[in-house]
Order: sequence, then structure tokens, then C-alpha cells
Amino acid sequence: MQILKKIASVFVALMLVATTFVMIPTTTVEAANGVAIGGVLIDGGNVVVATSGVASSDDGLYHLVASDVYQNAPVGADVAQVPAASGASFSVPLAKGTEASMLYKKFTVCVMKSGSLSPVSNSMFITNPEACAGRSAARVENGKKGLMADASSANMGMRSMATLGAKQSTVTLELSKISHGSGTPYVYNGKTYNFNTGYISAYDNYIGRLNSQGVQVSVVLVCDAAAQAEFINPLAYDGLGAHTYYGLNATNAEGAETLAAVGSFLAARWSYFPYFGMNAHVDNFIIGNEVNAWRQWNYMNAGSVESYANQYAAAFRVLYNAIKSENGNALVYTCTDHQWGFSQGGVYGARSFLTAFNNKIRSQGNIDWRLAFHAYNYPLTSAVAWAPNGNVQRSQATKFVSVYNIDVVTDFLSQPDFISPTGAVRSVKLSEQGYTSMSGEDQQAAAIVFAILVANNNSHIDGIILSREKDDPVIEMPQGLANGLLDTSNHSKMAYSFYQNAESPDIIAQASAIAGVDFNSILAPR
Repeated sequence: MQILKKIASVFVALMLVATTFVMIPTTTVEAANGVAIGGVLIDGGNVVVATSGVASSDDGLYHLVASDVYQNAPVGADVAQVPAASGASFSVPLAKGTEASMLYKKFTVCVMKSGSLSPVSNSMFITNPEACAGRSAARVENGKKGLMADASSANMGMRSMATLGAKQSTVTLELSKISHGSGTPYVYNGKTYNFNTGYISAYDNYIGRLNSQGVQVSVVLVCDAAAQAEFINPLAYDGLGAHTYYGLNATNAEGAETLAAVGSFLAARWSYFPYFGMNAHVDNFIIGNEVNAWRQWNYMNAGSVESYANQYAAAFRVLYNAIKSENGNALVYTCTDHQWGFSQGGVYGARSFLTAFNNKIRSQGNIDWRLAFHAYNYPLTSAVAWAPNGNVQRSQATKFVSVYNIDVVTDFLSQPDFISPTGAVRSVKLSEQGYTSMSGEDQQAAAIVFAILVANNNSHIDGIILSREKDDPVIEMPQGLANGLLDTSNHSKMAYSFYQNAESPDIIAQASAIAGVDFNSILAPR
């Protein structure tokens, strides 16, 4: 964002207190020397690697090399050999939860040439980690309308969410909050990790209170400067302390293993964790915040968008496999801001970033990633969500995307190269939206109704989470952003009742009258 905004994070101790497309490069499975890996799948207790094509080998064998995420074959372990032949297939033990685990490995077919192994295929990760999940927790799917809850003690744990009809919320987890812990040891793949269970218990409380009101929870995982060093990408070291959040580290064993452990720990715990009569349950994990806006929100000095996306994709892949291998029903999202069709200082356009990210993921085994998108107005201080302007157009060339033209994003994801492994269009969660009341409470109220109406009329949008329940006087209000449904004295604005009844035909009519346009007439259903 060009105007610094506050991401609602849980700062807790033992208790909570306070439409023409650009051409996109096609990524296909190519055989380097005649061999192509077509799939790497968990089947029971094994990993099965299917190939096609033929390559010559001095010893008459194909060697399956399992590399770590930060390695490239032939670096890695030679885990299986089969006769070199067309249609060769490998099977190796998955060994989940042990030092020999294959869950995070990248597989490549190599052959012996002049006394050493040489890769002759593409490289691919496991693409169905959910097949080894210990649990597939029932999802909380009660509706799209969501709200970033006020977690202060005055609100006593979001008691108002049910009253407002909010069905979704986000909880931001800065990795420093669970780093350097000394709580109950967590043993993963033969190593012992200690996460800060004092903070974790506070999150159990927060998430449990949301769940008790029928609210689906999405956790946003972000890496702050105070996180333990293993989490932080080395390309971020030159900027530590100067940015809000930093890129995650999958560049070495310490980083990749720690990411895998924390993803596994959180997904397992929050698949179902009983807490004082409540259930702490998380359906969705969002990896990073507005990661295309790299300078502010996911700092890595990586150079090109392709290099940056490759770094992010490696960490995303590790966390995806960790999360899905514990709770098969959890969904995992990447996250971008609203800058779409162009890049400028410190921000890659979301379209460019998603293209590079998707190309990298598909080239190494397609997985069911989703998109968390922040379709704020441009400028942020405008509450007029229902009209285009010079920067917000229904075109793939638009500079910015708001709810008015969110169909630009869902149409983009409907292209063949972006379709998920299940054959579906990847869903979009509008995980952070805000409209200021500083230009009038009526305009804010109308904007909220329009945004919810848009989300309800786009089948590819799986949620819209408004920011926020209560005004933030410290960071946002000095910038002209009074986005709360409540003011700082807990008094309801017009937006409170409009949000509460946003799907009512009467409220939609009232909001349309405020805007001077029939909202139903300007929708772009999908």
C-alpha cells in the first residue's frame, strides 16, 4: 500500500488485551533428455513417481534423486533405481515424521554418465500431501461475510461477531510470537522444537472465541524482524529493522526444516484444539501479507519478479505440504495487494507476481494454492467503491483492482494456465477490505454493502473480510482512514447496521440511494 496501514495482529501475553488478457508463458513438463516425470503422489505409505520417455544410462538404470527444496539434482540422495525403460515407475517409503521423510523432497530422474549422476528429467515435488494427513477437520463454512474483530479486553473476545452476522475473520500471527519458546517440546522429523506456548495459548483463546460464534478463521503467517533467525530469508538480511515483514527462508536446511515444523505444529494443533469448552480451529492459512509489495510487507532483495517469486514459492511449498499433511481440509493462500497491472518502486504488480509464482509452482508440481486479495479502493481514502476512475477499470491493463473490478482478478485466474489440479478456478478471499467514514458515514455504509453484494455475486470469491470492527486511532486515523464499524468510543456508525443487514434488499436499496446508482445494475456476476 502507498499509505502505511496497520495489519491487525494479535499482540497477546497469557490473556488477550487489547478484459483482455496478456499472454502468459505456458509451463509444461519437459524432458531434459527424453524423460519426463508426470506425477509424484503419495499412495498409502509410499511415494510413487511416474515417468515417460527414454534416456540412455551407462549402468542401464534410472536413479531417482530426492533433493531438498534448496537443492538441485544431482545433489541429494539416490533413493531408488529401476531399469532404464519407457514408462518407468519408482516407489519409495514416505517415512512421514521421521528423519528419512520424503514429504518435502524434490524428485529428479538421473542417469550415470562417465561415472557420475546427471539429471535427465524435470524435477517435481509431492502434489497430494493431504493423502497422508492425520486428520481432515470439518470446515466452518457459514457464509462469505467477514470482519476483522476487535480483540481488546473491552470486547471480551469478539462477543459482537455473532450479533453482526460475521462468518469469517483473520488472525495475524507474527512468527516472533512463537519463536524462542520453552514450552512443551514438539518433535518433528527427528528434531525437537520449542515454540512459545504461552503465546500459543492466547491464540487458542482468541481463535476459540471466534469459532464459538460460528466464525471461520484464517491465520496470516508473517515473518517479523524479531523472529528467530532460521525463519528469515538471507536476502532480507540487508534490510532488517527497516521494513514491516520479511521473506521466509527455504534456502538452507535450518530454514526449510523450521518452516516445516512450524507449519505442521500449527496445522495439527488448530485442526481441533479444545480450550476451556471451546474449539480452536483454523480452516485457512495465508502465507505472508501483500507479498507482491515486497519492500514493505515481505522484504527480500531478490531483484527480478521471477527471482523473488521463486524464493517465495519455495517457502510456500514447504508450508503447503506441512499444513496439508496434517489437516487435509485446510486451504493455503498466497496474498497480494490491489496494485495490478504495473510495477513500481518496491511493488511488483500482482498480475506479474502471480504469473511468476504460478509458473514456478506448476513447473515443479501443481498444487491447490488460493489467493487472498486486498481489493482496497484507490486511493485508500476514497469510500466510493462502486465507480471506476482512471486507475480502476474493468480491464486486465487496469493499474489497481477494487471490488468494483474484482472480476479482473477472477477472470485472470480462470485462464487455463491458472486452473487448479482439480480443474477448478482458484478461489479468491478478499481477506482485507476497508472503507473510511471520514468523507461521511453514509458513503462508508454504502461502500460496505456494495462490497458484500459484489462478493456474493462472484462464485470464485470465498469470503470478504472487512477491516475493521473498530477505528484504529494510532496508525490509520491520522492518514484519513476511519475504517471501523465502531468509533474509538465503541459507538456504532451507520456502517454497523448496514454491515449487519448487508444482504437485506431494503438495505441494498438504501445503499443504492446513497450512491445514486442501483447497485444491482452495475454488478459483474461470475
